[in-house]
Amino acid sequence: MSDRRENIEHPGIVDRIDGKRVWVSIQPQSACGNCHSKSYCGMAEVAEKIVEVQSPAPGITLEQGQHVIISLKKSLGYRALVMGYLLPFVILLLSLIILLSITGNEALAALASILLMVPYYLILYSKRDKIKASFRFFIKH
Repeated sequence: MSDRRENIEHPGIVDRIDGKRVWVSIQPQSACGNCHSKSYCGMAEVAEKIVEVQSPAPGITLEQGQHVIISLKKSLGYRALVMGYLLPFVILLLSLIILLSITGNEALAALASILLMVPYYLILYSKRDKIKASFRFFIKH
């Protein structure tokens, strides 16, 4: 399988370098509208995004303003979709159905279902450093 199909790639410009951490500015390209990864990438909706990237392999030097290609494993894109959209939707829908059948009150069931999202997002927020560590962009070249 080709590297392009296994990874989501974007051209970017090195924004700043701080020791082993590199920040790259990426902007949506005109090709984003036709990209096979646009449904989970999210770049088509933003003007500019700065992402922290793993430092390149030893021997590769980067300079501010240098053009690079950054890459993220496609499987991590799917994982982000599940954590950010699918799982909250399932929790919301199941809780709404269950609470509606228990209470019979639509307003109460809807309110309680929405309130159940608070613990979910608080858990995500509390685990943000661990989640951030698992979603690593890397510099292809």
